[in-house]
Amino acid sequence: MNIVKKFLKLQLDKKTYSSNATIIRICQKLGYPGFREFKYQLLKELESNKFVKQSVDFTKPFYLSESDFEIINNLSSLYKETIDIINANLDLKQLETIVRVIYQAKRVFIYSVGDTSLTVKNFMNKLIKINIYAILATEYHEELFTSKNVTSDDCAIFVTYRGQKDLFLKCMQEVKKSGAKIILITANRDSVLTRLSNNQIILPNKEHDDRIATFYSQLAFNYILTVIYALLHKKVEL
Repeated sequence: MNIVKKFLKLQLDKKTYSSNATIIRICQKLGYPGFREFKYQLLKELESNKFVKQSVDFTKPFYLSESDFEIINNLSSLYKETIDIINANLDLKQLETIVRVIYQAKRVFIYSVGDTSLTVKNFMNKLIKINIYAILATEYHEELFTSKNVTSDDCAIFVTYRGQKDLFLKCMQEVKKSGAKIILITANRDSVLTRLSNNQIILPNKEHDDRIATFYSQLAFNYILTVIYALLHKKVEL
């Protein structure tokens, strides 16, 4: 791109063995008044395409053998593509129902483990700003006992990418007995948790077990939880 910025019409004349008038005519045929306008538009295109990647590896978005620029480019593509595919798969009615359930709940219990707990804590911190104080049921490893204290006035949110934790199943079964609404955010459509929950957000399953880190899953969780927060914020303020 720096080469294009420095490239003058005079240099182009010499490189292509063309006259100044010929270059201007070509630019005009392409819809530009002259070479300057053509070069400006070309620079804009190069800038906008700088971080575009044709395919995204959600499991291993970069390799140590790649250059710094390639790693940055790959991560940029991962962020963009993650948001795009989630938006393309969002069920707006389901999302609105989930927001309403959280808004109307007396207490909000959230279940998550590992890296996902860090993402969930970020969400909980946002909720405090709108006077919703959520409880991380899994924080002190007392989730099963906590589940027995959930009432029908509460709601429970389970955030798990694989949806295969036996402990979550036991907790959800306990919550189910109380009559509380259960929200599940997962990438496993076939999980038994999906069948037990009242409302689900099913994320596209793009991340595999041989990942180098939970890039995609945590980006996806963070984005969808931020969307939920934004819609809750709107509901609280109206």
